[in-house]
Amino acid sequence: MTFPEHPLAVALLTPPALAYRAAVAWRNRRYDRPGAAVHPGIPVISVGNLTVGGTGKTPMTAWIASRLLEDGRRPAIVSRGYGGASGRGPCFVSRGAGPLVPARVGGDEPVLLARRLPGVLVVVGSDRVAGARAAREAGADVVVLDDGFQHRRLARDLDLVLLDSRDPFGAYRLLPSGPLREPVASLRRAHAVILTRSRPGEPFPFLERVIRRHAGEVPLLRAGHRTAGFVDAGGSVQASPTRAVAFSGIGSPDEFLVDLVQEGVEVVAERRFPDHHRYRDAELAEIAGQAREHAAVPVTTEKDLARLATPLPGLAGLLALRIEAEPHEPERLRALLRLAVGRRA
Repeated sequence: MTFPEHPLAVALLTPPALAYRAAVAWRNRRYDRPGAAVHPGIPVISVGNLTVGGTGKTPMTAWIASRLLEDGRRPAIVSRGYGGASGRGPCFVSRGAGPLVPARVGGDEPVLLARRLPGVLVVVGSDRVAGARAAREAGADVVVLDDGFQHRRLARDLDLVLLDSRDPFGAYRLLPSGPLREPVASLRRAHAVILTRSRPGEPFPFLERVIRRHAGEVPLLRAGHRTAGFVDAGGSVQASPTRAVAFSGIGSPDEFLVDLVQEGVEVVAERRFPDHHRYRDAELAEIAGQAREHAAVPVTTEKDLARLATPLPGLAGLLALRIEAEPHEPERLRALLRLAVGRRA
């Protein structure tokens, strides 16, 4: 998603941004009252951020759910299911054995998570309190709330806020003028902050001062991401292609290209689409034509792959690049998870 940079455009969007700020402030005051949020009766771990666009929430949600599984828990991921048609829900995208509904119903990230995480329940719907309760009734003993920082109606035991270390606050401009979903001062609600797209021990003196000003002495962790090879439309691991026609409909397409190059792939052509884009047959036919023209393989992201109906006869050999979160202090993060789960158990 792009936002205006021209001063006149920014000025024109300032009044609606101020109205948005007032609405957010009113809503936060409402949920700051004791007892305003509802707890589902099992631990809730929220993974969220302050801005629209990608900060690595989905890979981090997958990492957390996997670690909870390793600890003997039965986690459920609860999500809004953005881009899907689940409505209020609750709709089970997975009961632990893969996707039960397509992305047009469950949303692309929930379907991706359902494919990647056997043994994890995935529930979507705008009523995430009902989703968490449905997960508990289905046997889950901990909820991972995907993109949950702004969903304050559901109480949580651990609030993790992810900040993109390269552009954490989007020039401090609120929607619709900029990418902030709420003011930076909302970091006061965070139980821990994770700086994504960072290197181990990388210093961020100014950013750390801003975080400390608003969030106090909460744990401050760093995380990056790593490429984990390529998969085909069925999810099977495949060898890395030599040449690729890259296409994506995600929030950070530049990162996708960087990751492909780091994998040693020559990107001979690229197509970019809006985030959560639903591909038309004509668009896929054009991509397939480019791949044939350049003697290359069509390559996309796992998130985009979740939105593509299979089989895909027009995109023979389609591959998706798999990305995984890589916390730089994994045991510190696991200790936070275990503390939150143990406190409620």
